Amino acid sequence: MLTDTNIAARADNNVDAQLGDETVILDLESGNYFRLNITGARVWNLLESPLSIGTLCAKLEAAFEIDAETCRAEVIPFIEMMRDRKLIRIS
Repeated sequence: MLTDTNIAARADNNVDAQLGDETVILDLESGNYFRLNITGARVWNLLESPLSIGTLCAKLEAAFEIDAETCRAEVIPFIEMMRDRKLIRIS
């Protein structure tokens, strides 16, 4: 389980492009494309530099005006999914 102190960052094997409010990511290793909505795109943009999960959530809470509990309930599974698909790395 991820905690606030885990550090998340983009994996090196991806390229991305903005398409309006969405982001499209190509995993160069697998050849798979991933499309992120506006919220997912914000997470992806924030992870351009490594961030702790706590800092990531604090930035998202401010940007989307949501409470900490809701943010973590939605962000942690998303981060875990991105990690499982090797789009990001966690330390």
